[in-house]
Amino acid sequence: MSLKRVLLIGNKSWEVEPILNALLNVRMRPAELPNPTHLNYPWTFLPGSPQPRAIWDNFPGVTIELWCIQDIMDTQWNPSSSQGKHADLPKVLHYRQETPDLVVALGTAALGLDGGNNNGCVVMGSNIFIHNFHPNGQNPQSKWDDPNDFEKVLPSAISPNFFKLLDQATTSAIGARLLKPFCNPAANIQVMSDKDYIGVSVVNITNYADYATSDTSGLQALANTGNKLPVGSVETTHGVIRLLCKAPFIFMSGITDREGHFDDDVNGKDANGNVKTEAQNFTAAFNIGVCLANMIPKMASFVTSK
Repeated sequence: MSLKRVLLIGNKSWEVEPILNALLNVRMRPAELPNPTHLNYPWTFLPGSPQPRAIWDNFPGVTIELWCIQDIMDTQWNPSSSQGKHADLPKVLHYRQETPDLVVALGTAALGLDGGNNNGCVVMGSNIFIHNFHPNGQNPQSKWDDPNDFEKVLPSAISPNFFKLLDQATTSAIGARLLKPFCNPAANIQVMSDKDYIGVSVVNITNYADYATSDTSGLQALANTGNKLPVGSVETTHGVIRLLCKAPFIFMSGITDREGHFDDDVNGKDANGNVKTEAQNFTAAFNIGVCLANMIPKMASFVTSK
């Protein structure tokens, strides 16, 4: 039997490191998840180096790699450049000769479901919609365009059975360990999982000020297609990862803010006027790690059973 390969790909280092914190914490992970066999933490390689943050080679018949896109990006790029991410992501594919059997996109996001509040929740889905917020090369730092795959819903080849892995026992184990974000936490912090969920990726954003309108723009572009499927999250990078290869794909989004409330939630302040951005982002990313810790052993069994 050929070796199976699972790619776990996060966006920025400040997202991947809290994820890894949860994966390494024996009180936050199940007994079925061992320590990685290879660990590059803290990161000591030069920027652009094609090295993962962690590898698990201790599951039979499968290798599992955790990557951070910011690590592998050449310094010529703005770290938020969709164009740069797209250019450098093939380094992940070329790290091993095996083609991926599962690709998992990881990152913080807003949630665009009926104006509700799901801050702190983790959303897992499989569909992607990529919206170009700066078309026709309007952003000189990120000119990525793909007329074949932008502005339409891209389904995943993942089996619906994958989502059955998140059974009641697993959901309870995750829910018991999810942290509450500082700014405007959801009333019920939980894992939200549905194969039909769409991850809306609004690309070519390198200026955080764009978030005031970019999420709404992406959601409106999706609505204009006549889409009837539920939106799972809105962010910038899941779609870039989705186009890496044709492997079965899912996304895990840690929700930091309500759609249209980036400044209120991600840049919110405490009673003393301290901006809580880092606390808000860390909590959402850490919660991804809690969910991922419980899912990695199941992913290993899933890909080797095929």
